[in-house]
Amino acid sequence: MQRVAREAGVTTMALYRYFPGKADLLNMMIDSASDSAANFGKPSLPWNVRLKKWARLCLDIYRNHPWFLEATSTRHSLMGPNELTWMEAALAILAESGLIPRDQHHAFLAVIGHVRGHATFQRTAKRSESGQKWIHDLAQMLKPEAHRYPTLVASLDSGAFFENPDGAFDFGLDCIVEGIRARASSQSR
Repeated sequence: MQRVAREAGVTTMALYRYFPGKADLLNMMIDSASDSAANFGKPSLPWNVRLKKWARLCLDIYRNHPWFLEATSTRHSLMGPNELTWMEAALAILAESGLIPRDQHHAFLAVIGHVRGHATFQRTAKRSESGQKWIHDLAQMLKPEAHRYPTLVASLDSGAFFENPDGAFDFGLDCIVEGIRARASSQSR
């Protein structure tokens, strides 16, 4: 709290007038980070298009606020109104898919898990050594062991490791959305 007060240019006691403790400040930060207007596309667009937009905008929160992933992983309080608006929007979009309510929640968890997993991957990659150096070192290590790791070597040789990770995010999101579509279709029979 002292460091935050110093960076905000106020005394620690002044900060405590607004936030009784660190947890309260953190909760406000988390909810404020997700305060963008919940516009996930025109309601006339198909649910799957709007759900993908929701997921990409959600990922943007993690990208724009590097502290968000850790903060939301360690807190022990209820979500704030902005976060609840995001969750409501995702569940409303999933309701249009035809899934039953229980499966709408499961689908939401799959999508948010994918978003958080990708955010974790990106954060870890930023902290580690250069991605290019890591790929080069991996290739050198695998050369004499190619017979043990033929699929990994084939993937490396294909150039997949050099692609923008956003492609992997979109691929995973497409797989999840297509799975939701298939599940909803089987429920409506």
